[in-house]
Amino acid sequence: MTKFYLYQTNAPFDEKAFGNALDSLGSPYDWTVLSSTEGYLVADENFLMGLGNLVMPLHDDLRVIITFLCAHARGPLEQKALRQAVAYFPNQALYLTDVLMKEFSFGDYSSLPLLSAEFKGVPHELMLTAGTFLRCGLNATLASENLIIHRNTFNYRLSRFIERTGLDIRDYHNALLLEVYFQLGSHR
Repeated sequence: MTKFYLYQTNAPFDEKAFGNALDSLGSPYDWTVLSSTEGYLVADENFLMGLGNLVMPLHDDLRVIITFLCAHARGPLEQKALRQAVAYFPNQALYLTDVLMKEFSFGDYSSLPLLSAEFKGVPHELMLTAGTFLRCGLNATLASENLIIHRNTFNYRLSRFIERTGLDIRDYHNALLLEVYFQLGSHR
């Protein structure tokens, strides 16, 4: 499963040294530079673990404060969360839901409209399918039984939800993001 790893630093840095450090992780990635202090990587879901171990050496070697944010997409919600992550979690690699939970713990729900926008226009039966999948502990068989639909119908609907939203909720962190939406965003 592909993830976006957005990053931001407090100052420009040596891109060659940054690239060499990333290469040392031994995992394939695509790197896009947006500015001298921002960019993103596209890699598999395991890449964050390596980044987490690399943050402090990058901080020391490049002499910058750097924060990585792992997300399923690179849109307005993720850009806002990256700015918050820099403030809340300097020199860390974390998930989008970590930032949202921190923001909400301060009583700041300003990201909820952006989160809600991610699911606007998704048909009711797809949202129902995804929600049932979450409530059934990501167990597709149990979810299809609870919805009283054939397992193939369930799989088709789940695939359509994933295609429509770009959010593969078979991944824990993506499922958690959808659960945050169900608990907070869908009621506002």
